[in-house]
Amino acid sequence: MSTAFAKPAQGTPAEGALYSFIAALSAGELSAATACFTREGCMVTPDGTAVHGRAAIAPILAQLIARRTEIEVEQLAIHTAKDVALAGGRLAIRSQGPDGSVLVQPCSPTVALQRVEGVWKIAVLAPWAKS
Repeated sequence: MSTAFAKPAQGTPAEGALYSFIAALSAGELSAATACFTREGCMVTPDGTAVHGRAAIAPILAQLIARRTEIEVEQLAIHTAKDVALAGGRLAIRSQGPDGSVLVQPCSPTVALQRVEGVWKIAVLAPWAKS
């Protein structure tokens, strides 16, 4: 699969944090993708389970990387208020299926970001909401 993300030429720092996560995950960089979350970050899995903390999120990201997951941003809107931001839009999540086929899942994610010590991080990521 080819790299399917494209960061816009200009954007907010919160938007940059989200694109950094997408780039790290798509490149198979587990440490970098995990570091995009706050220490207490939360990721909501496809079955609705809320997983808390970087150490617990890392194995989920490792599974996504093993399936060669890539995320394409089709539309993104971010609303920032001081040190928090809420993002939503449309994504296409591509992963390799068990038989080697490529599975594409359109999603309407919810993402909460937080500025921690001057750096924007993902506080909550719920990427699998259906479009």
